[in-house]
Amino acid sequence: MNVVKPGLMAAQSAAGISLRGHQEEALEAIVRGLTPRPGHLTPGWLRVTVQMATGSGKSYVGAAAGQKLAPRGTVLVVVPTLDLLVQMIGSWRAAGRSGDMHAVCSLVDSELPYGVMATTSPLMIGMWLSRAAKHRRPTTLFATYTSVGAVADAYEYWAQRVGSGGGVLPPLGLMVCDEAHRSSGSVEKAWTVVHDQVAIPAVRRLYMTATPRIWAPPSSAMRRREDAVQPLSEELAVSMDDQRIYGPHVYSLGLAEAIDRKLLAPFEIVVLELRDPLGDRKGAERQGVPWGPGVGEAVDGSEDEVPAERIAAIQAGLVKTMVERGLERCITFHNRTIEARYFAEALNQTVEKLHFDNPQKYPDEFWVQWLSGEHDVDFRKEVIADFGSSGEEDGLRHRVVAQCKVLGEGVDIPDADSVLLQGRGSMVDIVQAIGRALRMKPGGGKTASLIVPVFLKPGEEPGDILESDSYGPLVKILTALRSHDAKVVEALAVPQKSGKRTKGRSAEAVSGPGESWSGEVGAGGGGAFTLPVRFQSPVDENVLALFIASRVLTGENQFWREGINHARRWHEETGGLDVPYSAMVGEEGKFPLGKWVSDRRGEHSCGELARHRVDMLDALGMIWSVSDARFEAGLDWARVWAKGHGGSLSCPARASVGGYAIGTWLSELRAAAAVPADEPGALAPERRRALEEIDPWWCPAWPITWQRAYAAARLWWLDSDGLVDWTVLPEDTVYEGEQLGRWVQAQRAGWPDLVEDQRDLLTAIGIQADPGLVAAKAAAAAKPKVSRADRFAQGLAALAVFVEREGHSRVPRSYRSADGLALGTWWNNTKARRDKLTEEQLGQLEALGVAW
Repeated sequence: MNVVKPGLMAAQSAAGISLRGHQEEALEAIVRGLTPRPGHLTPGWLRVTVQMATGSGKSYVGAAAGQKLAPRGTVLVVVPTLDLLVQMIGSWRAAGRSGDMHAVCSLVDSELPYGVMATTSPLMIGMWLSRAAKHRRPTTLFATYTSVGAVADAYEYWAQRVGSGGGVLPPLGLMVCDEAHRSSGSVEKAWTVVHDQVAIPAVRRLYMTATPRIWAPPSSAMRRREDAVQPLSEELAVSMDDQRIYGPHVYSLGLAEAIDRKLLAPFEIVVLELRDPLGDRKGAERQGVPWGPGVGEAVDGSEDEVPAERIAAIQAGLVKTMVERGLERCITFHNRTIEARYFAEALNQTVEKLHFDNPQKYPDEFWVQWLSGEHDVDFRKEVIADFGSSGEEDGLRHRVVAQCKVLGEGVDIPDADSVLLQGRGSMVDIVQAIGRALRMKPGGGKTASLIVPVFLKPGEEPGDILESDSYGPLVKILTALRSHDAKVVEALAVPQKSGKRTKGRSAEAVSGPGESWSGEVGAGGGGAFTLPVRFQSPVDENVLALFIASRVLTGENQFWREGINHARRWHEETGGLDVPYSAMVGEEGKFPLGKWVSDRRGEHSCGELARHRVDMLDALGMIWSVSDARFEAGLDWARVWAKGHGGSLSCPARASVGGYAIGTWLSELRAAAAVPADEPGALAPERRRALEEIDPWWCPAWPITWQRAYAAARLWWLDSDGLVDWTVLPEDTVYEGEQLGRWVQAQRAGWPDLVEDQRDLLTAIGIQADPGLVAAKAAAAAKPKVSRADRFAQGLAALAVFVEREGHSRVPRSYRSADGLALGTWWNNTKARRDKLTEEQLGQLEALGVAW
């Protein structure tokens, strides 16, 4: 049997809400990462980061982690908005969290769930924390990133006013930072206090997000260099790749994987290529867009004016798309309340005009509403409930809610099958908006549509995506998707033979309603999910691939200035340019400085790097040896591998990490290590020392397979906190892909055959020799060996008896002779090695009637 490794268990809350498979995986990784190991120091206490695609249930995972790690302690949950704070209280209660719950925010008690008190008073917060520690009662505080400073104030206040009397507030048992990307960026942000162990002491910190990195699109000043990246802000100080702040990344569930596992809906991008009524009025008139009147709140209509004609064009495109594709629920996102309101109030005018022109195709009315922060909570709940209804009561199948900054991060809303995105707002806002459409109930099935309107300029034609700058909104949407899951977008940069996916789980993403759209372009990839991008005019896949590569992806040879700037800063901080290949720097850690430096080495070795650039890099202590650079790149990946495998480099030859063939790299180095030091091809001593700093046993004197099995045994021992009775470990135990049970028995039996270092390693984790097994192995080795000719003679004799009794030589595979010989096995092996039998042996078999 396979034995489940210690400490991992299925999670089910007391309230009866069972975590789904991916949530259990995330919880197990969190518990493991936030459980201290004996003898391991944890400066800054324990911290881990979890990335889960939006809509995959992070809230319940965080609540379950609170139950596991601080069942009777104090937990602080930090969220970005008040709406999400209220929702999070419900999620934690539903997940079985009991005890006191308090809100650190500006809401009054009546706006919160029953039994939850709210305050921002440091004295009151300190009293809650003190009482929780005194009575060992589970207590949960909920705060926003804006109000979490009040918790730090409570610790400071208590230390100044109360601490002198002997009372000191204990650290939190756990801090959960949801939508943790909000805590990154400039150190000047007030909410970066969540990272400060002095200001808010916590035994454990759990950071959860769907978007751990935020990409910025190219600025207008850089449009001539379409594959350049936006210059990164110099004030960035808090980056989610900094493990000193966010801890290790212990679990990741990307967008494509979540869709493949049917946790989120597969989706498509539908591009509405519209003529701009303002810039191309004749083209818009030929398009037949129904225009409505404009509105505005400013007296002169200058500041708050709504671009009514543009909105009417978008409305017409949206209505046509929803009807033609059978979409029923759409959320539109706006940056201004007045625009959201106007969009909703004027939508049915556009619907009526389309219905008048084609009553057989278009209905005469849509259900439509708008929401903003001006609406109270009860009204929002009512609108959201109506939006999610089936339409049986009012008879309106198509439902649209226009919202302005309300349905944001983490807020639950009934299944929407489409969203309208105009490419405005931050990358986080866009990703969260996309998440509104991708969420679906367990077991549900739908294909979501991301509808992106673009306005073409005079003279531009639909599908002319390479030459036109009008597709900026599409670039921004794709860039945001890439920040969520790079593979989904980067696969589009690889041209495919066919745009249609006709098999796999996501075949529905490129078929079904709207198949008549001629501009469909799909991407192939390694996973089951394929992202279709649908244009209204045909777009060749090679053109789309070039568009993605030049407008969305970053071309490393197009940003020399950014690279030399980052190289200069690296030199100032470290004194040289010994940059690991995987090093990412700059805002949000998105500039690949390691690869940039490596590429400059390649250009230099080919004589293609300009002299003045060579001088600039020389001034920064550039290392030009390509061989050294390759070794440093491999060494960096070796550190990554060892970190995820208990410090061991005993990986298989086929192993890879981050797409890097680490197994092959290490195999080549072990071969070089076997060459005598004074011969060509020998491993340099400094390289040997660098590898030994990662793993002293990276190149042992014994087989690497033994070291790999030992590494698995050590991990088992660590996961069991050193409490392992190896003598009772079942023989069929499998762990980390290794036959651990059999291996341990073999070491205990073969103790005398091991070298001293092997024995020391085994003794360190509690494995000792078994005198009985050692004696049995020695006795077996002392038995006289039977030659191959003798074994053949034994089998032939048993076969003769079988033929005489049965009348044929067709021996069943499981047959054993009277004296215990496995005759069936012997016969199958003999047939397999027929070409190695002598003429005499073949004649003996033929005499017994053997038919080959």
